[in-house]
Order: sequence, then C-alpha cells, then structure tokens
Amino acid sequence: MERKQLLKVEDHTITVTITGNSWDDTVGKIFTLMRKEIFNKIGKPIIQMDTKEVYFDDVQIKETTEKFLFLFMPRVKRYFTVKATIVLSVKYIDLEKEEI
Repeated sequence: MERKQLLKVEDHTITVTITGNSWDDTVGKIFTLMRKEIFNKIGKPIIQMDTKEVYFDDVQIKETTEKFLFLFMPRVKRYFTVKATIVLSVKYIDLEKEEI
C-alpha cells in the first residue's frame, strides 16, 4: 500500500458582516461565523486554524433612546455592525471515502 500525505495547508480569506448589542458580543460573533464558514467551505476534517490578519473594513454604531411610557427612564441602546476581513491558515486532512 502506498503512503500518501493527507495533511493539507491552505490560506483562506473570509469576509463576514455581523450585528450585535455590545462590542464584545459583536467581535465574538465575527469569529464564530468565520469558523462556521470555513468548515462549510472546506468540508473536510480541520486540524488547526491560525488567524494571520484581521481587518475591520466597516464599523457602524447605531444609538437609539428608549423610554418607558414614552417619557420616563430614558436609556440609550447601542447596536454595532462590523464588516471584517480575516486571513487565516487552515490545516486539514484531505481524505476521500474511496481512499480508506
């Protein structure tokens, strides 16, 4: 039986846009969505992902003021929308079912 190198290393660039109620929540969601997209894109067992570069292409902050009964207890709510480009290196096993 012939030995074959199954470990592949590729660089990928992912662009994601996400909205959240706080800055920390929004940044956390960016990387969660990035992981989901890279798993769907590769479709093979991923061994390791290393983030090389992160760029925030567009950051928008929307503020709204809410009041109880339209008069009392005003509070400011902020919504963050971030468009990020992430460059990462992915190591995965390139294995087809026929090769087993």
